[in-house]
Amino acid sequence: MTQQGTGQGGPGQARTGRSGPDGDTASARMWLRLFLLALLGAVLTSNLMLPWKVLALVLSLFALGAGVVALMKAIGAKLPRLVLVATSLGLAATVFLLLGTGASVLLWRVTETYEDCMSRALTLQAQGQCEDGLRKLDGFGG
Repeated sequence: MTQQGTGQGGPGQARTGRSGPDGDTASARMWLRLFLLALLGAVLTSNLMLPWKVLALVLSLFALGAGVVALMKAIGAKLPRLVLVATSLGLAATVFLLLGTGASVLLWRVTETYEDCMSRALTLQAQGQCEDGLRKLDGFGG
């Protein structure tokens, strides 16, 4: 005869210690993976030429949202502090990447002029002229 309600796997106990991570931890880990994949994708696509730079902006926005959700779930699941610190640092990097990529997309003509100039520059002097044009915002006035 078995006793119910003793915590030994009866109907009142849905989870055991051997069943793996609980729902909160699994959800936090899933969001952390999404965050890291989106951040990695944003970093890799941020150096592409202009029409593709928009993809980096979209991935950065998704990474920011996923990172915030991941951080909240990690706090709720009581994950180790190292995970929380790493996620916070990743969020800070995401914000900087988002601002830089957003500026490149907002200044579309300036970025396009700079990228065209750099693709034609064969010497260091020519590359320096392209960088000077970028500092002067060549292409901004139309």
